Amino acid sequence: MDFNQPKSITITSTELLKKQMRFIAIMQQIYGVIMIIIGALSCLGIISAIVGIPVILAGVKLFKSGSTFSMAANFDNERNLVEAIENLHGYWKFSLIAFICSIVFFIIYMILIVALISSIGGHY
Repeated sequence: MDFNQPKSITITSTELLKKQMRFIAIMQQIYGVIMIIIGALSCLGIISAIVGIPVILAGVKLFKSGSTFSMAANFDNERNLVEAIENLHGYWKFSLIAFICSIVFFIIYMILIVALISSIGGHY
């Protein structure tokens, strides 16, 4: 079975589907801008930039996905829908990287807090 062989999926584009795709597009663009701003604020710290950069990249991918979803809804172009899904894939990939980095930093932070408390507690 060749996975690189192009296959066709047919989607009937109704007005309800177009309306839903436009709503998804708007929400993705809004959340994309919010994520870019949050990522930029995270990049103000040197160490927190490790989390902020993937958040910015995820926000850009989500914004691009929203704009291509909008074009797919308005122009009935299948290539726009494919590009929207590809950008959405990139969003989830960078979101996962940011999430894993956040968990790692949280664990390191908790270890440092416990070490600090135990070192202070030993002096009393």
